[in-house]
This record gives sequence, structure tokens and C-alpha cells, in this order.
Amino acid sequence: MVQDQPVWLTTPDGLRLFGRHYPSDPDRPLCVCLHGLTRNSRDFDGFAPLLAAQGYPVLALDMRGRGESAYAEDPADYQIDTYVSDCLAWLDFMNTERAVWIGSSMGGHIAMVLGAAHPDRVAGLILNDIAPEVDRKGVENIARIAGKGGAIRSWADAARRCRDVNAHVYPDEGSDAFWLEFARRTHRQTGPESFRSDYDPAVLSQLGADSKADERWIAFDLLREIPTLLVRGELSELVTREIAEQMHMRKANLDSIEVPRTGHTPLLTEEIAFKAISDWLAFQEFA
Repeated sequence: MVQDQPVWLTTPDGLRLFGRHYPSDPDRPLCVCLHGLTRNSRDFDGFAPLLAAQGYPVLALDMRGRGESAYAEDPADYQIDTYVSDCLAWLDFMNTERAVWIGSSMGGHIAMVLGAAHPDRVAGLILNDIAPEVDRKGVENIARIAGKGGAIRSWADAARRCRDVNAHVYPDEGSDAFWLEFARRTHRQTGPESFRSDYDPAVLSQLGADSKADERWIAFDLLREIPTLLVRGELSELVTREIAEQMHMRKANLDSIEVPRTGHTPLLTEEIAFKAISDWLAFQEFA
């Protein structure tokens, strides 16, 4: 199993950001993993070592305000353009011209905007259950549950909270061990009986504040030359099959895979998801 190496970056505006680097074959493209709105780089703890073992160096990032990265002084900085700037700074820090961007939910939105504005920095895109347009009901459900709930006094409490909120996403995952691991990826212990979600609550202030769907479709159309793989959860609240079909209609070089019995978002360690990603990467001719 490839072990991650902690890396730190100070952005031009003075914020200290954290990443997990999984070194592998330097002749293969760097794969940069971007998490969702309230998540962090630990979302890729299972996926990144598997990918590195296949020869692809991986960099999993904590976006500002999450995990080990510093919190922004101004909540207005929690927006896509700022995240894109941070990602470009990471590429320069890693001395890498181009990368394959693997984005889950918000991370996929960041990757699409980056690809539209800076196609020279993008070798390929893997979009994990995200599209230029998302079902409004799914967004409203995320807004309804994000940051809600009472005090968490133990890891067992955190695991129960994770199960209560996400059981519909992974309906076949009933083991306590799965939900405890999920809790440890998404929560932080702050005292003997004090636990919290591992992100700055201010990130939620920008939920839904970014560009409108028509603008995102225009940006998506600018990705026409960039090879792209869509990983969609069969039970996804955000990316309906109709939206996925519209993506295919607008982008001839879009490949896709649907992960059965999974919602928003797949873990990417599912056998069908990882095989699709591995095969897709092997098929590309990255310069």
C-alpha cells in the first residue's frame, strides 16, 4: 500500500493549505483529487493508494476551510474562483504543468471551471457525481442537513450521525465499522467528549452562491477537447439520468459509468468505479 506524504502550501493571500501526496511513476500524469463541499482529503484514503499502486502519482487536497488547511478570514473566499486559484498554486508547487483532475461533487465543479479557464493545465477530468446542472431537490436536501444536529460526544455518536444522514447514499452498508470509518474521515475530536464536523461552518454560507446552470453549461462546452469520465451514482440526488444524457449530447468524448446501489457520491473504491477509472486512464494518451 502506497503511503501518503504530507505537503503544505502557502497561497498568495497567506493561507496555509494541506495536501496528501502519494508518490508513484513520475512519467505518468499527476492525479489531483478534490473533495466535496463539507469533506476533506480523507475522502480519498481508500481510493488514492489504489490509484498510486497502479502507477499514478496522486495529490489529495484539503481545500481552504477543511481538514488540515487553514480557515479563510473572509467567508466570501469560499467560492469556486478562489478554489481554482488554489489548485493552480498547487500545480506550480508540485512543478507540474498538467494534471488529471478527479473531483467529487464541489470538487468536480472546481475541476470543470479550471478546465474551461485553463485547459492547458488539464490532461483529463474525472467527475464524481457532478454535472453542470444538478437537481434542485438534491441541493435543497444538502442544505437542509449540512451542519445540523446536536452535540457529538463520542466517535460512536459521530458514526450514528453519519449513518442517519448518509444511509440513503450507501443503503447496503450496514456495518458499524463502515460508519465509524466514515465518521473518522469527516469529523474531528476537539476535547475528551467534544467532536465536530471537520470544516469551517462558514463554507455553508456560499452554498448555491456560484454561477447559474446556464453559465456552467457554457463552461462545460469549453471542455470539448478534454477527455472526461463521468462517474454517476445510480441513486444520485444531484445528477439525474436526464442530466447525464444531456452531458453526453453536448460532449462527444464523454465516457461514463454508473455505480449501482449508490447515491451522492460514490467512494470510487467500488469495484465497478475503480475498474472504470483505471481502464479509462490506461486508454488515454497523456502527453
